[in-house]
Amino acid sequence: MHEGLDLSNLEQTTPEEVNANLIRVWSWRGPLYEMYANSLMLDYAPDFAKLHRWGSDLFGRPSLANIITLSMQNIHSYMMFGWETGILNEFHTLRRNGMPLQQIMELVMFSQLYAGMRGLGHVYRAVGDLLPVFAEPTTTPVFPDGWAADPQAFKAGLDFSTREMTPQDLASLTSWYERAIGYVPKSIQFGLKHNPQFVKVNRAKWEVALKTLPKQVAPYLMLRHHTITGHRDGLREAALLGKTWGLTPHWIVQGITSTAMYFTGMEGLYAAFEAVDDLLEP
Repeated sequence: MHEGLDLSNLEQTTPEEVNANLIRVWSWRGPLYEMYANSLMLDYAPDFAKLHRWGSDLFGRPSLANIITLSMQNIHSYMMFGWETGILNEFHTLRRNGMPLQQIMELVMFSQLYAGMRGLGHVYRAVGDLLPVFAEPTTTPVFPDGWAADPQAFKAGLDFSTREMTPQDLASLTSWYERAIGYVPKSIQFGLKHNPQFVKVNRAKWEVALKTLPKQVAPYLMLRHHTITGHRDGLREAALLGKTWGLTPHWIVQGITSTAMYFTGMEGLYAAFEAVDDLLEP
């Protein structure tokens, strides 16, 4: 039994199970989307609903670390897709599980690097009026073992007293990438060749976005983004940075397969196979 559903019996779903599940979902007193989404499955495809709950157990409730990691990824995706109900729900989920507003806003700013001003607009429409009155949680979030804040890890040593990409900046940035993932990505090579000032300022935003959250959050969000886009080079860069910063193979796979569960289906794993399968070998 989980959240009112007998997952050992897919052939039969009783009215009592349906009611128990919906009552459980409503107990959060959050946005109603999970309640009405579950209602659609339970009313018209109850076996599918039970299998969905079974799959959800792998990535979210009841594990506290799973709840936090999935919700962090979801804020990024919902900013990209512009789903404001989902953004509100993830703010509630993270706060309910101990994450202070400062850390949630760090997630938002990191995601702005991908979602731009449009993404910030969606966040404001979802929660902007609530932010000034949010109380701080009375608990602390549960992160995976070994995840810890390390804001210095993001720093490449660039000289921000000038907008120009100096020769020393170029050497420092190249060295950072070679230490972190073993090579300079083609995206950075292109930017340095054609618009080095953009590379410098965008890198500066990347370096200051996550201050109190664990550094592992950055590659974990990158795994989500590039699994959705199917970008092999981006996936490999995320996995390599994750390995350097302590993401275990379990969490690399978790970040990719949770995305397949909720956003891409099995087809999302094609790019993952090409990009990171060899990095997961013992």
